[in-house]
Amino acid sequence: MASKTVLIIYVMCFSITYPAFAEVLPGFRIGIELPSQIPVTPAVENALRDMGIGYINYYVSNVPELEPPETEINAEMMALAERLDLDFSIACHHRDPLPETVVASVETYAERFEGILFDELAHIRLMSPEFAPVTEEIMLADPAEFTKLEQAYEATLTGYKKLHDKFVQLGVPRVTATHVFPEFLHLAARAGFTPCPKIQKEFYSSVSLAIGMGAARQYQRDLWVDVDLWYFYLVPGHPVEEVWSNLLLAYWLGVDLVYLEGAGYNLIPAGRQGTPFSLMNQITPERYQLTPHGEMLKRFCREYVPGHPRPWSFRDVKPNIAIIRFEDGDFGQSSWGVNKLYGSSNLAPDADTQAWLRLWNVLTHGIMGDDGLAWFKGSVPHPTNDPRYHTDVTPSYLTDDVALEHTFFVPLNGVVVYDHLAGYDLLKEIPLLFLTGKQVSVETLAAIELSLEQGAVCVAWGPLAQKSGLADWEGGTRIESRGKGTLVVTDNFASPEAVQIYEPYLGSPDEIRYRFGEYEVIFRKVTENSIDVVINSLQEGIQQIENDS
Repeated sequence: MASKTVLIIYVMCFSITYPAFAEVLPGFRIGIELPSQIPVTPAVENALRDMGIGYINYYVSNVPELEPPETEINAEMMALAERLDLDFSIACHHRDPLPETVVASVETYAERFEGILFDELAHIRLMSPEFAPVTEEIMLADPAEFTKLEQAYEATLTGYKKLHDKFVQLGVPRVTATHVFPEFLHLAARAGFTPCPKIQKEFYSSVSLAIGMGAARQYQRDLWVDVDLWYFYLVPGHPVEEVWSNLLLAYWLGVDLVYLEGAGYNLIPAGRQGTPFSLMNQITPERYQLTPHGEMLKRFCREYVPGHPRPWSFRDVKPNIAIIRFEDGDFGQSSWGVNKLYGSSNLAPDADTQAWLRLWNVLTHGIMGDDGLAWFKGSVPHPTNDPRYHTDVTPSYLTDDVALEHTFFVPLNGVVVYDHLAGYDLLKEIPLLFLTGKQVSVETLAAIELSLEQGAVCVAWGPLAQKSGLADWEGGTRIESRGKGTLVVTDNFASPEAVQIYEPYLGSPDEIRYRFGEYEVIFRKVTENSIDVVINSLQEGIQQIENDS
């Protein structure tokens, strides 16, 4: 009888224990944000073909007075996508593409066109319009008019819906929104957008994905992910092994599409943006050489994904932990001196909005800190700027080694985030619930109470529990039985009394672990930037590949 061994494949400081899957679900795609440069040189075209990507997005207008006509840029880039058999989106930031550009894409390449992708949507068109020349008519809402969080939420939702519908009416198949900070993903998804969290960059990737996954699942949208190569002023700002681990995380957590941002420049004049220099060197207009990042992407596209089929998507997730929270706009920005919610000076962070920051620190075993969901905070080092950057020289992680302080691994045990409207269909059978923030709907509160009756543990933010009628609470941490479950009401998610109740659900500090249907995927830390991935079949135990040799 042939002996059984576990096949372990080592690639880029990575290994995987791989089961024999009965069937494989289609649908995963990978690509890049491609600098728009026309005409496209043979070197760039051949490098893209060599890497094996299946998708691009590109800009058609940033600074109109310095650019070729928008329709000309789009025609050239669409023709490139056709030649290389690529799906594509038109990307935009502070300027919307012209209706005629959009209609030409719909009418000419409908089978390839993936619609409009808005980069940094809430950041630029709501919270911080000072970072780009945004006109009043394209703002999602006017933060100066906000006086209450509920009003800010509804006005912003209206703005998202208006923008989404503007392009749907032109015939686009989808409208996607990336978010610099892992906030407003649920709002965007509710309005019809495909949510696209950014990971890597200046973020805690597993945390951002947990939020994006919950938004897409709750509002039944696809889930895209932007693996961003920028780190503050540096591009590429992350070493190859960190990017590889982020690609693995996104792939095995079941997202539909992943693309790399930071392959080159994007916000300089469209049609004149140069080469995707993070991934290739153009030696002559006809000759190229892939960089280490380009070779890594090629390996992922051409070898890893075809050799490691994925039989689930994020839609199959069975969470271990769910956070339920009204999107109040607080992602820790007060720690870097921004005391605004929804971009409004009238709305300041408070104990209610900041409560989940301390919770995330516990869920990540102390990795994240309790001062924010991004690395803009003062408790972590930042690279220095230089007046020569992006004029005389393009800096990278090799230019300033402080970039290496930002690493990949952040432990998490089956966490997803839902908003204040989540129903029982989403919460049932989740063993640990956290209720936090400013408000919760009557329907969601009823779903939480039913979950408690059936045996869940719910840890609730005290002021919200009192306000909503979930519990009679006056302060501190209170623990009580509810049906078959346990209700913990607290004003400190990190209090020893609260943590002792939910600590058994936190998992290992050296693992990111999720369950999808009858499979469990475990990302085990090897170094701060490298992982082993193990996939278990929960029906049959760990399936081993038989090796007769």
